[in-house]
Amino acid sequence: MTQATARRPHDRRRRWLRGAACLAALLPSLVWANWTKVGESEGVTLYMDRSSIQRGEYTFRVWEIQELKAPDPDGVLSRRYMSEYDCKHQMHRIGNMVSYSGSMLTGRKVFEMEEMSYWRKVSGRSLFTLSYVIHCGR
Repeated sequence: MTQATARRPHDRRRRWLRGAACLAALLPSLVWANWTKVGESEGVTLYMDRSSIQRGEYTFRVWEIQELKAPDPDGVLSRRYMSEYDCKHQMHRIGNMVSYSGSMLTGRKVFEMEEMSYWRKVSGRSLFTLSYVIHCGR
């Protein structure tokens, strides 16, 4: 048996493990998250990952998905982002957003926004208001 023949099973296992690791990295976070439907409006359904909730004294952070019922002007049909809510001041902001052309984080990645947006007042009957009420109890 030659040295090249002796290495083949080991090399195949290594290639298989490398391929499995690449596949796992490419799967959307949807697979590992605990997504729960929070609410729905005329144009969008909101989901949150309850296992991702991080609470502070007056704030909380949670991963959310917006599933649009029709593509927006940029071709986005779904987006995942980190929402941060300030219960004391009735404010919210989002960041780490990735938008996709397909439903539930599938299709082509349309754009990404890493930084957090500016704080906005939670008001009206928006889906952000619903999430605020769930976590802040107001």
